Amino acid sequence: MKAIITCILQLKEKLKYDVYLVGGSVRDILLEREIKDLDFVVAEDSKHFAENLQKDLNGSLVELDQENEMYRVVLKDGFTIDIGRFKGKDILQDLTKRDFTINAMAYDISKRWPINEDDIIDPFSGRQHLQEKLIKHIYNEAFIDDPARMLRAARLMAELEYEIHEETLKLINKNAELVKSIPGERITPELFAILKKDNSYYYLSLMESKLGILNQIFPDLDVMKDVGECKYHVVDCWTHSIYTMKLAESIISSEAFFEDHIKEAYERHTSEIIAADRTRLQLLKLGALFHDIGKPSAKKVDNKGRTRFRGHEITGAEIVKEYAERLKLSTRETDILYKYVALHMIPLVLYKTNDVSGRALYKTFNDMKEETLDILLIALADIVATRKLLDPNEEMGMFKVHIEYIANNYLTRFKPVEKLSSIISGNELMEALGLQEGIKIGQILEEIRKAIYFGQISESKEGILSLARELIAKEA
Repeated sequence: MKAIITCILQLKEKLKYDVYLVGGSVRDILLEREIKDLDFVVAEDSKHFAENLQKDLNGSLVELDQENEMYRVVLKDGFTIDIGRFKGKDILQDLTKRDFTINAMAYDISKRWPINEDDIIDPFSGRQHLQEKLIKHIYNEAFIDDPARMLRAARLMAELEYEIHEETLKLINKNAELVKSIPGERITPELFAILKKDNSYYYLSLMESKLGILNQIFPDLDVMKDVGECKYHVVDCWTHSIYTMKLAESIISSEAFFEDHIKEAYERHTSEIIAADRTRLQLLKLGALFHDIGKPSAKKVDNKGRTRFRGHEITGAEIVKEYAERLKLSTRETDILYKYVALHMIPLVLYKTNDVSGRALYKTFNDMKEETLDILLIALADIVATRKLLDPNEEMGMFKVHIEYIANNYLTRFKPVEKLSSIISGNELMEALGLQEGIKIGQILEEIRKAIYFGQISESKEGILSLARELIAKEA
């Protein structure tokens, strides 16, 4: 970072600009947090400054907001430097229009470096609020000017583990409906930053109960509070769902819940980056939260007066798909979330029917594929959340054993053949058999996968080719 500051100081002298380090950068330096980016404001042409900086640092330039003259220089190692122009005639006016006091501090980089705390410009007691671990707005129109600041407040609470000022809380409650106007692409980074935390369930719950903004993003949460109580549930659907998410988080972070090899498999699996910087674990948490979101629309009362929710997993999957599209998630993320909700009942069905035969499990794995471990975890958290509220002393060991048995089968028997390309590629198979690309090759690959899974042939290229030739001969 010292080299970057030196470069900016040299550019400041060359262009004769006033340059200030501002916002979260000052805050994070004071908190001694890892610095992944820097924010600066200049008194003159911010684009001109950013273009020169990009050349000097051999980075790339991104236009963030042309109207507000915001630009980003991205370095080769991923470090980012944002350059903006004063909002107002000077740095004090600029800070007046920022969101929270802890983000409304500035430092004139012509002063000593590293930062000398006595020279920090702090007109709204940001340093005091850092000590008090408090998030407080600066002016009463802050959330009207930019409703996304309400989400940022929740994200800062989660990242810093801070409380929110009483007056700020009242202002968020008053303006909560404005969250509906926030574009999905601005919601997603804030939401997924919260989902990155180990106890993200707590902050999502807080966003719903205290801030009143989560239901503005996901309106179906409101109707979830009105349904869900039945023979198997003593609480409403929302309470059950947030508890399920809490349990999923506690299971995945537990050191001794699963056998070591299963825990290690989950750690590798859930750390996979699916899109942008978003991981499978963050999606899994959303899946746990939304697993029963279809219950309000699927609610039926049978002729015996019992409340039923048949088909809720399908209606829920369609709702989640709409949410994913609103949040501008990738196609793969959307498909994964859809699968979580649509298939989360399968492990329970296998348990109730006492069917963990090879045939039943193969079908299960073939349906769930790469999302198998995720869905098993959601199903486990779902059932424990249900049963523990019915009877806090109930032993859930048998269902845990059931889930571990399925997970073991997936890891040892299905996963090795899930992608046959590690043994033989589709092109190799077509070339060896003289086949054209089409449906036939897909059917042959499926029969080969099934044969290996059931131990009918070995996991070798020779065994695969031998079976493939037999299959083609039968069709001839």
